[in-house]
Amino acid sequence: MKTEKALLIVFIISLIFKLMHWPGGGPLMVLSLTFLAFCYFPFGFYFFSDKTFKNQKIGVSILFGWLLSVAIIGIEFKLMFWPGSKVMLLVGCMSAAILLLAGFSLFKKSNEDLKNYYKNLLTRTVVIFVFATICLILPNSVLINHYYSNEPELRELYLKQQENPEDENIQMEIQAYKAKQYEQENGRQRK
Repeated sequence: MKTEKALLIVFIISLIFKLMHWPGGGPLMVLSLTFLAFCYFPFGFYFFSDKTFKNQKIGVSILFGWLLSVAIIGIEFKLMFWPGSKVMLLVGCMSAAILLLAGFSLFKKSNEDLKNYYKNLLTRTVVIFVFATICLILPNSVLINHYYSNEPELRELYLKQQENPEDENIQMEIQAYKAKQYEQENGRQRK
């Protein structure tokens, strides 16, 4: 589908923007992955169909879409450093693995009319499963060390926050650091 491909292209662009520290990477990533998850869950029957709605199983499409959308939201949470990403990625990876097994057995048993439908489901599931597994295995510290490599003080604060997410003092230190950076940036622009 064109919508799905467009959202994946926007996601790749947002990932490049985020890794290169260019402005707009975060909002683009949130929009693209959230809309992709919405496309898969309520509208999985539309996005997984093979140009006709006759050559699909509606229940299978909705189930695949729902479980794959959980993995997509887990990927989004991980890349945005939001809490809860590990649980969502675990559920997403486990469900994607189960979906791979179920989809493969359905593919083998299906008639010629449904072969392409199950092939499309398996392709999407493999891609999302691999990316979700990479995000699950990759520690947050690696992402934080890369993303905040130019700001060692902020990097250390975020690493402390990852170790103890309930500590409000660390959150206040991060906000104070960002406020100080904002003031310095505005001071340079005024001169």
